[in-house]
Amino acid sequence: MRRDMDLVRSILLRIEESELPYHDGILEIEGWSEGEIIYHLNLLIQAGFVNALELGDVNTPFGYQFQDASLTWSGHEFLDKVRDPEIWKKTKEGAAKVGTWSVSIIAEIAKGLMFQKARELSLPIL
Repeated sequence: MRRDMDLVRSILLRIEESELPYHDGILEIEGWSEGEIIYHLNLLIQAGFVNALELGDVNTPFGYQFQDASLTWSGHEFLDKVRDPEIWKKTKEGAAKVGTWSVSIIAEIAKGLMFQKARELSLPIL
């Protein structure tokens, strides 16, 4: 299965919008299957963007689910860079031109776009 950065962003947004750690078991996100979501949630846990309790031997088609999912500091930092839909769209366009969808490249492209937007708004940046 290929990593889908749109799904990564959607999962981070969904977890963030919960007032408490996401506790409903399986995340449901329109347009993606349960298997795709679980795969990407696993990737986010491996990357250190999400903490979650994995429930073993659960009666689901995939045999497990997660609960108490919450963003880590790194997850918040990445999401803050790609949250804005306009910046996300331009970030994806930039990543396609560069030819890579690595998290570090996406974060740097988004960061550059954020700085550009801040300059356009005459905001001081370091």
